[in-house]
Amino acid sequence: MKLFLASEAKNPASIRKLKKFVNKDFSKLSIAYIPTAANGEYYGSWKGGDSIQVATKLGAKVKVVELEDSTYKNVLDEIKGADILWIAGGMSGYLLYWIRRVKLDKAIPKILKSGTIYVGSSAGSMICAKTQYSAEWFFGEEEPGCSLIPGLGLIDFEIYPHYEDVLFDRIKRKWKKGKLCLLKNDEAVTVVNDKIKVLGKERFIEK
Repeated sequence: MKLFLASEAKNPASIRKLKKFVNKDFSKLSIAYIPTAANGEYYGSWKGGDSIQVATKLGAKVKVVELEDSTYKNVLDEIKGADILWIAGGMSGYLLYWIRRVKLDKAIPKILKSGTIYVGSSAGSMICAKTQYSAEWFFGEEEPGCSLIPGLGLIDFEIYPHYEDVLFDRIKRKWKKGKLCLLKNDEAVTVVNDKIKVLGKERFIEK
């Protein structure tokens, strides 16, 4: 299993780290790009954003898969064989709802086991945790009720993306249970099998 969990995957520094992590010619790769989390803010918002443009400019063949327009069978057909599964940012609760509705949560472990690399950005990284406690009170983009939906459970800690140092004391007061990794926009966490590495400054809050 290979995961690249970024605070902001489109960030130029994150892209450089991603290229090094993948270590292959992107022109020979395929990406299944899931923008669904952005639709939680308003439907279709990802189309005017620059995240999809950044992914496309890597040179890989990009196929957009909107979960709202999918069923379990055709999601698997769309994703099957992709070298990279790229899950973009937005609202993590909305994203998890659709992932579970089309039963992609059951398929992702098998997809990753086959060799597909998971790339997450913001919410796409957050959902890899077992829980979504921090999404409930994420400063500026709170998602009440989000923690009722289980995460994918690919990692045993939560990720707080778009972190800034001025937020540390507020986050520490809010965080009640478990382990939380704070990532700035040019940082990411990689997971290769069971080996976890922070690409940037390591910041964990654990209670």
